[in-house]
Amino acid sequence: MSEVHKHRHGLSCKLTAMKWFVDREYYVFDETNQGPIDFVAVNMDGDVKYIECKKLARRKDGSKIYRVLSDKQKRLASSGLNIDMAYVDVDTGEVSFNTTKENINV
Repeated sequence: MSEVHKHRHGLSCKLTAMKWFVDREYYVFDETNQGPIDFVAVNMDGDVKYIECKKLARRKDGSKIYRVLSDKQKRLASSGLNIDMAYVDVDTGEVSFNTTKENINV
């Protein structure tokens, strides 16, 4: 897969996840450099989500492949920051989550 193709998939996944939060009345703050998370989502009730986006990948048997946190993300998680992994199915637009604390399917 070419770098351009990977970049397009990554950006598409990020925008789909951002839209998912906007549709649920969150304000979305986009990360603009190569930081440890892709964006922050905040709603008026004070719920704050730190989001890392990934393209949903599946094994041959159909089960989801879950990604591990990077070293930077692990350091943030060890200090109490909860990072939600948003998995985006590029074919269906479905967004599901795996958090550092628990699995949440949406």
